[in-house]
Amino acid sequence: MIFWDEPGYVVAFTTRIGGVSDGVYASLNLTHGTGDDAENVEENRRLACEALDLPYERLAFNRQVHSPTVHRAGPGTRGEPGDGLWTDEPRVPLLAMSADCLPIAITRSESPRAIAVLHAGWRGLSEGVVAAGVHALGSGSLAAVIGPAIGPCCYEVGPEVSGLFDHDLTVDGKLDLWSAAERALRAAGVERVERVDLCTRDYPQLFFSHRRDGRARGVQGVIGAVA
Repeated sequence: MIFWDEPGYVVAFTTRIGGVSDGVYASLNLTHGTGDDAENVEENRRLACEALDLPYERLAFNRQVHSPTVHRAGPGTRGEPGDGLWTDEPRVPLLAMSADCLPIAITRSESPRAIAVLHAGWRGLSEGVVAAGVHALGSGSLAAVIGPAIGPCCYEVGPEVSGLFDHDLTVDGKLDLWSAAERALRAAGVERVERVDLCTRDYPQLFFSHRRDGRARGVQGVIGAVA
């Protein structure tokens, strides 16, 4: 796991290492939506929560649909269509899954503490999922971290996608999602933005990648909670 050291919160980006799935899903795959065995996936989710000393039975996540929708999470809520979750309740782990898209965590620095996690690809970014996540947390000093995703080295897009973003973010037909997300966070009022600039397509030993492997693969993600 790749940890974000933010006082008052538990935030980590999972890798594909440390689970029980095999084959193209090896090993810490967090979804059964691409064909993995459901029991293996649940064990992987449990192991991820255990590694963070968070209660697996309270784990919440969406049915991700590349939207700007952000829900308030209840303990253990699962499957509502959307691409973001937030909570101000301690020890409710929130999961946003990704396999090239951006996993993002946003935190409110002062009391009452609150956290949001987002899944953001080009569609979600262009439609405002970052602003929706910031709005859900309300006023206050905010910080964010952008996790591993497909990088500007590899993310080839057509003009219909590149045209949705600042022109300088696409170079030689490749879109810089990392910088697009950082700009969206700052524009929404996030004061401090950190990035984990690791390309999911470039590191097959660490990450699943849809662009590299197609649909038959797993996902990693970000898990975040108020401590």
